[in-house]
Amino acid sequence: MSTSPPRRWPVALVRIFALITLLQVLLQAALAGGFISGHIGYLTAHSLNGSLLVLTVMALGVATILLFRPGRGPWWPILLSIALWWMVAVQVGVGFARLVGLHIPLGASILALTGAFVWWSFSYRPRPVTP
Repeated sequence: MSTSPPRRWPVALVRIFALITLLQVLLQAALAGGFISGHIGYLTAHSLNGSLLVLTVMALGVATILLFRPGRGPWWPILLSIALWWMVAVQVGVGFARLVGLHIPLGASILALTGAFVWWSFSYRPRPVTP
C-alpha cells in the first residue's frame, strides 16, 4: 500500500469544471429570462450555451474520474457527473423540442444539482493515506 499523500490537482480540476458548469447554468437562466422578457436574440445565445454545457459537463465527468484515480478521491462524483450530463443532454433535446413545461423544471433541477456539487467540491478535503 502506498503511503504517499493524495494528489491535489484532481481536486482543483473538479472545482474548476464544477464552477464553470455552475456559471454556465446561471447564464442559461439569465438568457432564458431575457428571452422571455422579449429579447429574442437571447434565444440563440441560450441555445449555444446549452450545447456547450453538454461538453463542459463531459469535462467535469473526466475530472471526477481523475479525482477517483489517480486522485484517490470518492467514486460517487463520477455517478453524479454522469447523471448531470444525462440531465443536460435531455434538457437540450427538450429545449429544441420547445417542451417548456418540462424544460423549466428540469433546468431548475440542474441548477440545484450543480450548486450542490460546487458546494461539495469546495468543502471536500482529501484524507491523508495512513500507513
